[in-house]
Amino acid sequence: MSNNQNPLAGYFRSPKLYTKVPSQGKFYNNDEIDFPENGELAIFPMTAKDEMIMKNPDALLNGESVAQVIASCVPAVKKPRALISNDVDTLLIAIQGATYGDEVNVSGTCPECEEAIESVASIEMALDTMSIVSETYQHETESGLTIDIRPFTYESSVKAGIANFKTTRSLQGIQNIDDEVEQLKQFNLNFMQVASLNFELICDSVSSISGTGEDGDDFLVTDRKQIQEFLENTDRSVGKAIEEKVADVNKIGVNKEVQLECEKCEVQFTKEIGFDPVNFFTAS
Repeated sequence: MSNNQNPLAGYFRSPKLYTKVPSQGKFYNNDEIDFPENGELAIFPMTAKDEMIMKNPDALLNGESVAQVIASCVPAVKKPRALISNDVDTLLIAIQGATYGDEVNVSGTCPECEEAIESVASIEMALDTMSIVSETYQHETESGLTIDIRPFTYESSVKAGIANFKTTRSLQGIQNIDDEVEQLKQFNLNFMQVASLNFELICDSVSSISGTGEDGDDFLVTDRKQIQEFLENTDRSVGKAIEEKVADVNKIGVNKEVQLECEKCEVQFTKEIGFDPVNFFTAS
C-alpha cells in the first residue's frame, strides 16, 4: 500500500442506487454534467456533513445547501445550479432514498370522514414512473420563427423563491400601514415586482430563437438580452403560447401524488408527498 493512500479508503461510501432524470440530459453542456451512456446517474448517500448543510435555513433559502449536497452525492453533476428544476427534484428524492431507505411516511386526512390516515410511499417506484422529456418543446410563430423552450433552471427557481419570500414579508408589513394612499402604492409596487419576476422566468425558459432574415440568411439567437427584447416587443398571442409551452415542459418529472384509502369509510383520495428540502432531509 502506498504511504499516501488512506487505509480507510476502502470503507468510504459507495453508490446506493442509480437513477435517470427527466431531462435525459437534453438541456446541458458537457461541462455541466457527465452523463453515462445508459443515462443513469450514481447516487451516493449523504454524509454527516451533508445532513448538517441541509439543516442550514439561510443556505436552504439561497439554494447553496441543495447545490452542495447534489455535488457531494451525485459526482457526475459538475454545476448543480445549472440543472433544471425537474432534475434537481428527482436527484433530491434519489438522495433521500439512498440515505434513509426506500419508504417515505405519508400522512393525510380523509376528506369524507376526517379520519387520520398513515401510509408509506416508495421512492423507487416514484423514480421508476417519472415522466421524461419525450419531445422537442418549440413554438412556431406565424412569422416563421422557431422558439425553443426549456424547463426552469434551478438557479432561476432559487431567485424566484427568494423574491417570493421577500414579497410575502413585504405584504405582511404593508397591512400595518395606516395611510391608504401609501398602502396602495406599496401594493402596486409589489405587484409590479411579481410581474417582472414572472417575465424573467419566461425569458430564462427560452433557450434560442431561430428563423430566416429578410436577406434570406438563417439566424440563431441565444443572446439573453436580445431574447428579452423580443419578448418585450412581441405580440401578446406569441407570449401566451410561450407561457403555455413553458408550463408543459415544467410538468415533467416525478409524480409526487400517492393514492390513499380510508379504512373507516373506504373513500380513496390522492395526497401529495412533501418532497421539499426544508422538511424532506430529516432522518426517518
